[in-house]
Amino acid sequence: MANATTGTAAPDVGGETPPSPSREVMFDLLGNSRRRRVLRHLLDEREITLTDLSARIAAWENDTSVPDLSSRQRKQVYSSLYQTHIPRLSEHGIVAYDADDRIVRLTGDADRLRRFLDVDGPERGHFSYQWSRYFLWTAVVGSAAIAGNWLGTTPATHLGTGELYGLLTVTFMMLSVSFVMAVEGQKLLGVGD
Repeated sequence: MANATTGTAAPDVGGETPPSPSREVMFDLLGNSRRRRVLRHLLDEREITLTDLSARIAAWENDTSVPDLSSRQRKQVYSSLYQTHIPRLSEHGIVAYDADDRIVRLTGDADRLRRFLDVDGPERGHFSYQWSRYFLWTAVVGSAAIAGNWLGTTPATHLGTGELYGLLTVTFMMLSVSFVMAVEGQKLLGVGD
């Protein structure tokens, strides 16, 4: 507990800041929704009083606004952050808590935290939009080929409806695997922390 209130992450012998927590430690730390919420707030606002931070988190957890919180709701979250969550994050050099001013500061690598929290940038939304087009056009072309086969108007009349369904299914499976690898491939393969 005393370590959380010292102010900043303690430098090691060489005067350098401690190394970033391992993936396992990060997953353990982020396994708690309250700690994730703390870090999301600190990614937006790098420095905040513990009182304001706890009020915002309490409002989110109770699905209300900060002015409508009861003192019990505020106190419960404040105590939890002060006694448990801020010390855990501080112990690993992710945040620093200044006990005199009661200010919590983000000290960890913001880009790395964003990756762990999966805070998307605008480019990822555009990327997903492109994939939705691929799925749409595959469905449209496949459905048109099957409908044309039923009506006898497609050039591929030598293929039966069952074969066309099979071809469409294989195409969707390949497209799905490609999508998962493009979007989640680095996570699945453990490439790039």
